[in-house]
Amino acid sequence: MFTRVLLIAMATIAMTAIGSCNSNNNDSGINISKVQEANGDSTLCQFNNIDMDKQYSYVDDDGDTLYFDNSFSAFWPQIINGKPCPNLQQALLRAMTDSAELNTLDKAVDFLLNPGNYTDYDVKRFTPVTEVKDNGKLSTSEVDVIMQSMTDRLLLYHLGTYSYMSGGAHGIYANNYVTYDLKTEKAVTLAEIIADTTLLRTVTFKAIKQAYDYDKDDLFIPDNGLLPLPGDFYIEGSVLHVVYQVYEIASYAQGMIDAPIYPYLLKPEEMKRLYTPYALELLDYSD
Repeated sequence: MFTRVLLIAMATIAMTAIGSCNSNNNDSGINISKVQEANGDSTLCQFNNIDMDKQYSYVDDDGDTLYFDNSFSAFWPQIINGKPCPNLQQALLRAMTDSAELNTLDKAVDFLLNPGNYTDYDVKRFTPVTEVKDNGKLSTSEVDVIMQSMTDRLLLYHLGTYSYMSGGAHGIYANNYVTYDLKTEKAVTLAEIIADTTLLRTVTFKAIKQAYDYDKDDLFIPDNGLLPLPGDFYIEGSVLHVVYQVYEIASYAQGMIDAPIYPYLLKPEEMKRLYTPYALELLDYSD
């Protein structure tokens, strides 16, 4: 219940901020970035900087008033190579809301504007307030959307979220990523780059062992003994980073696990088994 309530509040502030961004023509809120390509041309990207804070009150089913203090900060993409970038915006919205239902941008916008359509909660029960009361029932959330890196082929976005529900023992954070292919104008999916998921599990454990020195006893491994497939990933340079969020395969104290699969962890024949030709192109591996 609390997760859904917090999601509604976060989604509402996100859509409000993005709507404000799209209607803002103030040059001071626009950042222009260029990436020089090998052929001498440049990739021109236009972004808007968004920083917003919103406060809400919410009356739960027991009649208690809960307060939400939410902040949203984003380096939001507007134009890439002279064209709008709805596929990238959609991928970012999906990463923020973590919902498989949102497979089109229109659905994502509808969800963020009318979250009651997708949950048991009525968005009208959220009332904007100018002051939140720290009465033991204060919940907070933070969303930061930033561009982590950019090359002539790939644009990498990082989405950091933190939320604390009143009454909880601690907050929960997550680091999600969107790797966007500037050539195809689509976000890269794991299915597009991995040819052998069994080998991925093996190599990922090897990467975790190297980065964290964890044995299988230190991780949450199902009874079948197989490491779960990652829920997130990103590509940076020639390295595939396999990402597991808090609680996915380890305890809260161990935190998020980011396991980089460096080229030297793979034999040449393993590299060709693990990655699709598309992945080898993105990772810039040569024979």
